[in-house]
Amino acid sequence: MSEYSQEDYFNAVNELVEDITKKYADKVKAIYAGGSFAREDFVPGRSDVDLYVVTQDQEEITQANLQITASEVEKRHFEKLKSVLDRVMDVSVTTLQEIRDGKSFLGAGFEYANFIKDGKLLFGEDIKTLIPRPSEEEQRESAKKYLAKVYEMISKQERSFKLLKWVPLGILPRKSKEHWTRQAFNLIFRSAALFLGSNGVYVSSKKDITQAFKGFVEKEEPCSMITSALSSWEKWSTEQLSDRETGQLLAYSLKFVKELRQCVRS
Repeated sequence: MSEYSQEDYFNAVNELVEDITKKYADKVKAIYAGGSFAREDFVPGRSDVDLYVVTQDQEEITQANLQITASEVEKRHFEKLKSVLDRVMDVSVTTLQEIRDGKSFLGAGFEYANFIKDGKLLFGEDIKTLIPRPSEEEQRESAKKYLAKVYEMISKQERSFKLLKWVPLGILPRKSKEHWTRQAFNLIFRSAALFLGSNGVYVSSKKDITQAFKGFVEKEEPCSMITSALSSWEKWSTEQLSDRETGQLLAYSLKFVKELRQCVRS
């Protein structure tokens, strides 16, 4: 399905880390990978890469600087993939002081448990011990806050999702179809992870999220939908989904979030 391999991803990330550390020398204290790349369950041609750069300060190293460097590596390694993913390599920056003060996005709230478990050090000193551990209540409240934002987003975008049911997917440009497919997967698994996090269960891979969700939620329909979504993801990892499968996935993503909200209320 994809002309890219895991080795292509590893080579590109190694090159980006080398470019950043050469350009900014001793100002970079650590570089981490997160998400599927860190867990090494990423799918070449489908997955993007999240990198977190920890600096001494931000006087010379900004988010914009690092993203420009990442874009240059993307052009050398993933030019054809840009038709599917708007951004293949995403770089975020934080400082040591922000981390010590508990003001950094890195390992904050709901993300703490997953970053401590999955965050992969690519360069520099391991700073995980510097991250203040949020209380269990803070972690749960963080997940609830983000889940509420998902509900708000869905209520605003529901009309767009519904309209897609009446548009023949075959007439959409490939990038549009890939975009909506990715959106549907992200919506289902991200909202499920947030729901679990709001109940003190912290998992990150799609397979682990599905397993934990089915063990936690008693309602049959949302469990059936997330199981179907995982099967579709596994198929999408190696081949295109049919228009019918894509349409069903889009419908499931909306319905899943609505069912999830009922689980929260019950």
